[in-house]
Amino acid sequence: MKTTRIYRLLGAGLILSFLSSCATVEREAAPSKPDRPEAGKGLVIFYRERHFTGGGMGYDIKDNGKKIGGLSNGSYFVYQAAPGDHHFTAATEVTEEKVISVVAGKTYYVRGEVQVGIVMGRPHLTEVTNDEGSSAIRKLRRVKLRE
Repeated sequence: MKTTRIYRLLGAGLILSFLSSCATVEREAAPSKPDRPEAGKGLVIFYRERHFTGGGMGYDIKDNGKKIGGLSNGSYFVYQAAPGDHHFTAATEVTEEKVISVVAGKTYYVRGEVQVGIVMGRPHLTEVTNDEGSSAIRKLRRVKLRE
């Protein structure tokens, strides 16, 4: 009897932690022209390819602690960043950090992934080449932060 109650509480806790880790994004129409950095800024494009592992889980991306977007399975978003060092983080049961020194006029691509964790998937951020990133986002849906 007590064992069943413990399993139910653990199950409810896992479901709540899963739901709270979902990225808060909505679909956005892709632009007709490729994205370019705004004057005096750099463009950082975060994307996550569609994979079965961790597919139901999303996570938010923060820049120096401020939420800028979210990555669900098969999505991407663009972020106009001021020049300088940016500490991008993604968190579920652990926090992953990727530091990028943004230069005005330059475009960066960051691939987000979900790796196997103890309770839930762990986010992983990797900076990739412009060729790899621009090719990957063609097959993904564009999202923006839900207001």
